[in-house]
Amino acid sequence: MLLLTGATGYLGAGLCAAMTDRDIPVRLAGRSAPAEAGVEWMHYDMSVPDDPPEGLFANVSCVIHSAGLAHRRAREGDYQCVNVEGTGRLAAAAAAAGVPHFIYLSSLNVVPADACTPDAEADAYSEPQELYAASKWRAEQVLQEVFLGAPGSALTVVRPGLIYDEALTANLRLVDLLMRYWPALLPAIGRRSMVARPDLVELIISCAQGTSGAPAGRAILAAIDGECYDAEKISRALSTRPKRGVTPQWLCKLGGRLLDWRQGNVGGTTWRGLSANQWCGTPPEIEGWQARLTLTACRAQKPPGSC
Repeated sequence: MLLLTGATGYLGAGLCAAMTDRDIPVRLAGRSAPAEAGVEWMHYDMSVPDDPPEGLFANVSCVIHSAGLAHRRAREGDYQCVNVEGTGRLAAAAAAAGVPHFIYLSSLNVVPADACTPDAEADAYSEPQELYAASKWRAEQVLQEVFLGAPGSALTVVRPGLIYDEALTANLRLVDLLMRYWPALLPAIGRRSMVARPDLVELIISCAQGTSGAPAGRAILAAIDGECYDAEKISRALSTRPKRGVTPQWLCKLGGRLLDWRQGNVGGTTWRGLSANQWCGTPPEIEGWQARLTLTACRAQKPPGSC
């Protein structure tokens, strides 16, 4: 039996669907009951400083913890409460219950852009300035402490890049919408690593089944597709109509400020997100897993099931 948190989120929904399709026994834990019929569910609110409910870990061989606060405009205290303290409580309870394996979905944003490798322990890097990434960085260190004192339980930390699929979310969805109507590509600014949701789902399931991650001898995994994406490459992959040239940077900055004003963001937020440099390089090999998709292949609408 697997225990999955965050099943209503972008990644969690993909995990839940894949495990249901494969008849993998799974128990869901979260604040809201799942829409899927016949799936076992227990109420658990990570924002409340209570112990997990009795019986949550009964017959559980692996916890897949994908729940967390990802809203970029959340307060620092909320990130600390949910992503750090809530994660620590869940992990400590799982270790105390003797759960053999705990998989934590972190973020590649904990890794500095100039880092030599993306799979060092979190304390090898400086604390990120962005609040969400900083909460993941702190949570990783809390987990290391929990499982250092629980030799019967193994910890796998998965650090995915920006996640994409046929259905997009967050900034990718915004770029997709823009490319439907804007006549030009975005400029070649920023760089980031990404990973397709179907590939990431396969990696997590392989970790839960013991063929990747800590059971295979690697406790920290950087889950990326091996491509380095700038804004132009992303906009080209998402474009469905021919484009006439590249948008000047000054016009992108102006458009970003207008968008910030409409969304109530601090001026410059959109431009900083577009032009930011994140870790982008050749990922270390992962036993039992290899990314199959790129953003271009995914959005080219390959045969069903490819993305």
